[in-house]
Amino acid sequence: MRSFLADLRYGFRLFRRNLGFSLLGVLIIGLGIGATGAIFSLIYGTLLSPLPFADPEHLAVIWADYTRSGGNNGRLFVAPADYYAWRERSTSFSATAAFANASRTFTALDQPLTSFTHEVTANYFNVLGVRPWRGRTFLPGEDTPGRDRVALISYSLWRSAFGSQDSAIGSNIELDGQSVKLIGVLPPGFRTTNSIPRLPDLWVPRSFDTLRGDRNQRLIVPFGRLKPGVTVAQAKSELAAISTQIARENPASTTVASANVVLVSDDMTADIRGTFFLLLGAVGIMLLIACANVANLLLARSTDRARELAMRAALGASRVRMVRQMLVESMVLAIGGCITGIIIAAFSIAPLLRLVPASAGLPFIDRIGINVPVVLFALGLSILTALVFGLAPARQALGASVVEVLKDGGRSRTTGRAGATWRNLLMAGEVALSVMLLAGAGLMIQTFWRLATLDSGFRADHVLTLRNSLRGEAYASAAARRAHFQRAQAALSKLPGVESVTAISFPLPLDSVAPIHFVRPNQVSEPGRDPTAVIRVVLPGFFETLRAPVLRGRSLSGADTETSPSVAMISDALARRYFADADPIGQTIQSRDQPGLSWLVVGVAGDLRGTGSNAASLPEAIPVIYLPYSQAPAPTMTFMLRTRPAPETLGPLAERTLWSLGTLMNVYSIRTLEESVAESYWQSRFTMVLLSVFAGLALVLAMAGLYAVISYLTAQRTQEIGIRMALGARPADVLWMVTGQGLALAAAGLVCGVAGSLAAGRILASRLFGVTAYDPMTLAAVTLLLLVVAAAACAIPAFRAARIDPVVALRSE
Repeated sequence: MRSFLADLRYGFRLFRRNLGFSLLGVLIIGLGIGATGAIFSLIYGTLLSPLPFADPEHLAVIWADYTRSGGNNGRLFVAPADYYAWRERSTSFSATAAFANASRTFTALDQPLTSFTHEVTANYFNVLGVRPWRGRTFLPGEDTPGRDRVALISYSLWRSAFGSQDSAIGSNIELDGQSVKLIGVLPPGFRTTNSIPRLPDLWVPRSFDTLRGDRNQRLIVPFGRLKPGVTVAQAKSELAAISTQIARENPASTTVASANVVLVSDDMTADIRGTFFLLLGAVGIMLLIACANVANLLLARSTDRARELAMRAALGASRVRMVRQMLVESMVLAIGGCITGIIIAAFSIAPLLRLVPASAGLPFIDRIGINVPVVLFALGLSILTALVFGLAPARQALGASVVEVLKDGGRSRTTGRAGATWRNLLMAGEVALSVMLLAGAGLMIQTFWRLATLDSGFRADHVLTLRNSLRGEAYASAAARRAHFQRAQAALSKLPGVESVTAISFPLPLDSVAPIHFVRPNQVSEPGRDPTAVIRVVLPGFFETLRAPVLRGRSLSGADTETSPSVAMISDALARRYFADADPIGQTIQSRDQPGLSWLVVGVAGDLRGTGSNAASLPEAIPVIYLPYSQAPAPTMTFMLRTRPAPETLGPLAERTLWSLGTLMNVYSIRTLEESVAESYWQSRFTMVLLSVFAGLALVLAMAGLYAVISYLTAQRTQEIGIRMALGARPADVLWMVTGQGLALAAAGLVCGVAGSLAAGRILASRLFGVTAYDPMTLAAVTLLLLVVAAAACAIPAFRAARIDPVVALRSE
């Protein structure tokens, strides 16, 4: 320990003696550790932090998978009939519960407040293993009609709407015009096993028993606790067998789903896990480049200290002792880099989070920050980097010949073949890693550009959207719902600056939905193989408001009333897929899922494609059937207002207008359509921005390292260059000699980097859109960029060498 402390003191003295060199090394390592620490803080906060549930490793969510019957997603809501069948026949779970997404409005407040709500079975919190912050959770049987007038709220809603008053617990509140008892507040930071990014603020009990036989309403998200010793794979296999049995028992049904069982911890982070670990790998590459840079700097310094080390060896110091000394010196740099990196990471987290839209629902975002695990990670990383970048100079010191170094009084400053080999390998490695990062960034830039400029089939500019859901007995009838949305459309149309108003039953983009099955006239039905499409209900003027084309026939209009023949429009994707042999206009399609429902096709609309990351996962437009609202009055619609002024300025006025029509409703999700579209590809934008930043930093570090290496080698060869010029070499020859040496190193790194990019291409393949992982144009552009920048990095020392005076050079040694 005493000798170690002595080495440490000596290392700090060297740090102060070579302050410029030391600060440069600390800054380089600090950049690498800071970037890595910032990404790790995201990963720890969202992926590695313990879930707010008891025994979360046995908690699994059950999704419906309709991909075998025409669906496009394996994580969809479950029909009540499937939920009850799985619950009653499965032996893999010790307990199961379920919830459905909904909304409720606090109607007794001065200003109606709509809260995103979970309707849950009474055992919901018991299965999760969650205790309330105040009050209690639901009791057995409180989800049955007559006993279900109770509710819990989130901690944030308790603070904002009830002023954190304990007296609110046990008091009566008014939800959608009905008196409900507030029985509890959930703990701060509690996040439910939600299926969409939006987080609930309100929980009310609900029994789904009245829907026990319903296979058409897909609205439930079941979850449960696996029994000890039961794996997810075993549970999934058992539920698959149950689904097969149900399908045999119901041969005429087309809507029996397969079960997709996923651990809650995996399900909550499924959408971001790959992105975050990809970025951690990318920033790790940048950290390796920083280590190689510092290693090169230390190699250069160890060459200058060769005589000192030789004198120590001659006086009896063992080589192991000298290697330890150099590793301790590296540790001093690394600790300085660690402190600098933590500071950089702390200031980087806020800009990182600004790249994530609030609607993305990043889980546990409040846990992201500089905490003990992040500091320990940075400290461990600094120790590892000290070993990495201290290895090369330590190895060189271990292999140095005392006799050779001391010969001629130490006048020779050459580093020998071993030192040159280490330096060249490090430099080529830096270039290779930079190529890989630049290639990845180039591919993501192309992906982002193609997604941002994708023709989605509609114009999102100057469109305000807001969701309107009707509640209570006053809107139980189809006639009441129809009258409300007709009045609402007329009232919103009169707002100043509004050009047109329409609404759709499901907000854009039209993805991640379970399909219905239909048949054409005189077509023989084949259960499980019938044509599929998604149903969307629209108000008149839908395609006109969105500036979406009607390709054939006519659009849906106000003339399509509840008393006129049932009509529908179909998307071009549906027409191409199922009516390639005939004109669909005038033909009738019949629902297989709900016998007796049929529609006359009156028009074909252009495809409204998925946007952003949805387009990447669904490169082909999905088939859609559009129905007029008057003939299929849904309780919830998303209004779309095309405006002349900026649409966000009309948000408050549009909200007040809807509230003026009644209070037994919910008005929420007020935003522009452009925001929805832009946020749909936030992960592509997030990945592109960070990869570009990392690649840019890597390029700067690599080229700075190349400049330092070529400058150092040029200085070592000053006498040689003087001799060459004295014997007749021209400045141009010297210029080419020095530049060629740097470009040779860059070329070697380029070859390895391109090979590495091709090998790692499959990691990015699933995140790309409109470009392949082996895009030759991207690789060519990266190669050209590296060569140009490398030539520029070599130019300064090359021009300096070309101006060397032979007489001065020969006298300098």
